[in-house]
Amino acid sequence: MATESRGERRFHHPSALLHESVRRATFSSWKIPFLDPDELADAGFFYLRTADHVQCVMCQGIVGYWDPGDKPLQEHQKHFPNCQLISGVCTGNIPKNKAEDQHGQLFKLLDEYYYFRVHFTKPYIKMQSDSVNMLEGLGPSRPELNTTESRLCSFKRWPKDVDMKPEALAEAGFYSIGISDWVQCFHCAGGIFNWSSHDNPWHDHARLYPHCTFVRMQLGEEKVISFWENKTDAPGNQRSLKLNSEEAELVLSHPIAQRLVTMGLSKRSVRSAIVGRIEKHGLICRSVTEALELVFDQEEELRKKELKEMEERKKQEILNQKQKDSQEKLENMESVDLQQTNSNLHKDSTISHSEEVAEGSHDGSPFLSSSPEMNKLFQEVQDLRAKVTQVEKLLVCRCCQKEQVAVVFQPCSHLHLCTSCARPRDTCYTCNAVIRATLKPIISNK
Repeated sequence: MATESRGERRFHHPSALLHESVRRATFSSWKIPFLDPDELADAGFFYLRTADHVQCVMCQGIVGYWDPGDKPLQEHQKHFPNCQLISGVCTGNIPKNKAEDQHGQLFKLLDEYYYFRVHFTKPYIKMQSDSVNMLEGLGPSRPELNTTESRLCSFKRWPKDVDMKPEALAEAGFYSIGISDWVQCFHCAGGIFNWSSHDNPWHDHARLYPHCTFVRMQLGEEKVISFWENKTDAPGNQRSLKLNSEEAELVLSHPIAQRLVTMGLSKRSVRSAIVGRIEKHGLICRSVTEALELVFDQEEELRKKELKEMEERKKQEILNQKQKDSQEKLENMESVDLQQTNSNLHKDSTISHSEEVAEGSHDGSPFLSSSPEMNKLFQEVQDLRAKVTQVEKLLVCRCCQKEQVAVVFQPCSHLHLCTSCARPRDTCYTCNAVIRATLKPIISNK
């Protein structure tokens, strides 16, 4: 059998094998003439590039030593009868041949969206919880594999039929993910498969993932750009990363989504969770269980977010009310102070015109008897002014000492910096905790 065109060789995640078209691409070097690769891919298998061995994407079952007349689907059912893919259970499998119904439209959308993401976007890298560097693209996706020796250790089960040396791949930043000849970059997480003896790992790395910091540092900017500009693969159709409303609604027709709805989950939660998964990874869930966990995780995150926002609003309301009460009390005290002063001035005038009366009632004059009350009022005014000043200081940025605080860091919840001072930071100014997210509270001046 003649070697086929290898087509798209990039992948961002092993779950790409849920696409029958991706599984079919792994058979470009298949050499068994009596067994149709289309039938193997349709039955859920991808080529391991070891003899005639193939593996199921769902149950991980391996079948080999094929004989003429063998049917892939029948062999799959015979050896792995509990596999979800062939037992009628809802899975994330995306068939290559699409029907004209709603399911066919959805599978076509998922296929097109996957190839768009692989061609035009960077792999999604989940930040480590203890990562100091939270900015995208600055740190490696697998820092423990930052040496050629550590990456080379991942090739212990490298297929012998693959005519590409593990040393060359490891040197170019790749490690084996343990599936056929699939490798990923330890830094950018870019994946490549279907290797041949004519390939140059450095060249392919730069051509297919020109944004990779590791490749740019090793080869230099100009060389990477030259490889990228001379690439021969034709670009796919560009589109928005976000699914539009019609596409998001179409997602609900997927068997997994329908199963979750029949289990009692709201359509809104199911649609939001699965659409979010597709937009983040370019892939749908493998199984109902995985989708169920995804919905639960999202609802828990939303609940925590709403609770935190409610707490922040409550804190702000209390702060605003304290400011309002302090201001009103201060205004009332100043009004009382003014009235008392006017009253005393009137009394002074009366005393000046009635000196004898004033001298006769010196000990019991209303003016003097009110002096302790006046002192008490003055003290309350001073205390209130001090409290207002203290509150105003709390609302001033601790960094620039000029602007009003405007950003709440999460998860530490410190509200200590203005927008300008908070923007460039990735750790809290006060406690040095890593910033996972930010909130902008509503601070009223009234």
